[in-house]
Amino acid sequence: MDLVPKNLCEIHQLGPHTGEWLVGQREVPAFRHTHTIVAGYSDARPGYEFVRHKPAFSQILACIEGEGQVWVDGRWQRCPAGFAYVNAPRSLSAYYVPAGGRWRICWVLYEEAERIPTLEAQAPARLVRANARGLHLAIEGLCHEAGSDAEDASLEFWAALVHRQALRMVQPGEGEPRLAQLWSAVRQNLGADWDLRRMARTAGMSQESLRRLCQRQVGRPPLAHLTHLRMLFAADLLACTREKVMSIATRVGYGDPFAFSNAFKRETGLPPARYRVKHSRGAG
Repeated sequence: MDLVPKNLCEIHQLGPHTGEWLVGQREVPAFRHTHTIVAGYSDARPGYEFVRHKPAFSQILACIEGEGQVWVDGRWQRCPAGFAYVNAPRSLSAYYVPAGGRWRICWVLYEEAERIPTLEAQAPARLVRANARGLHLAIEGLCHEAGSDAEDASLEFWAALVHRQALRMVQPGEGEPRLAQLWSAVRQNLGADWDLRRMARTAGMSQESLRRLCQRQVGRPPLAHLTHLRMLFAADLLACTREKVMSIATRVGYGDPFAFSNAFKRETGLPPARYRVKHSRGAG
């Protein structure tokens, strides 16, 4: 956990010329499913300044355009387009717009109950490479939907898209080129017969090196992360389509529907059929 410098006083201010658009759980009840507090985007100008010593939430903040200053590793650093500033709960978070500057950003705040990989409580803030376009468009779409004659199914769809885009910012291993190559190949063919040997070959390293790197970057072994990715995709299919559970199981590499059901329940806490009833987004 970062020590708080004496000159970093707690402050939360937008400044007089900043424009901001946001939605929270009141406008988007579906946010409660993912413990999302609020999501928004800002056209930040000088006077925009935030210092939080021990926030009770995690934050993912991505730069769309311009440049801000963020506190990382005990000093101020640039956060230009192509980067995101990510903060864990109860860890120092600080950022501002320099004089004469402009910083267009999009951001999501999560309750501490949403355990995001690599954002464990009190983990230090960090900069990661990230393309903000997907998250920005998803939040913009959600804000538009919430501000019109919103339909629950549409709000749930946009909320799920915001969550998925935010997670991609901090997806473990995405910033490590060899793991990024591996997970990209896995996502393109989740139903393939992936084993540790094949995964190591795809990543271009030994099995032991992959185990160590994956544990360090992801916080779980390679095969466990494979299961995680498969269940994320299965959850989307269950929520957004009427595809049969057996078909979904096959698409994510399970020939036995009972094995799939058990793996899905371990990952989400619900068997596939109950998950579909609870999270269905009105697939036609």
